[in-house]
Amino acid sequence: MSGQDDILRQTAERAAAQFEGFKIEVVGGHIVMTPQSNIQSWTILDVQMAAMAAGIDKSRLLSDVLIQFPGEPPRVPDVTILEEGAAEPYSYEDILAAVEIVSTKNDGNDYAVKVRQYAHFGVPIYLIIDPFTGQCTLLTRPKDDSYASRDEYTYGETVTLRLRDGSTVDIPTGDFKRRT
Repeated sequence: MSGQDDILRQTAERAAAQFEGFKIEVVGGHIVMTPQSNIQSWTILDVQMAAMAAGIDKSRLLSDVLIQFPGEPPRVPDVTILEEGAAEPYSYEDILAAVEIVSTKNDGNDYAVKVRQYAHFGVPIYLIIDPFTGQCTLLTRPKDDSYASRDEYTYGETVTLRLRDGSTVDIPTGDFKRRT
């Protein structure tokens, strides 16, 4: 990580301490402050509840917790499903699935920057939930800086995550709320 990345990360950490109600992270060399919405909060909870219903222990579920990526800015996925036995500080190697809920229309961070970074580091499953379009994009089989498999789901369908530890998480999207 460069000196500039360290400065950006430190600035983002100071801003996070002062601005409540925002998710603040460094994305593509910029500090991004995104206001959290009730819809985003409810969706995070719905995903976590689906994972727990599938038998994933809550100690393996994170929300907005720092994940380290060497040489790149850390990420704070909206929901992270961890490997059994993962411990702080968490690393990309601990991730079974990363879930992001889009917080702004036409979000280039979730659909481009994070796709590249998660794929580059071999995050096996990346799920993008978009309350603006009512769509979910499931990306699997990371290859280079992209994913070899992409499946689209419309709200109302069930998204199935097949984790590399053998677990299966069915996420019903019928109750997901939309944003305008």
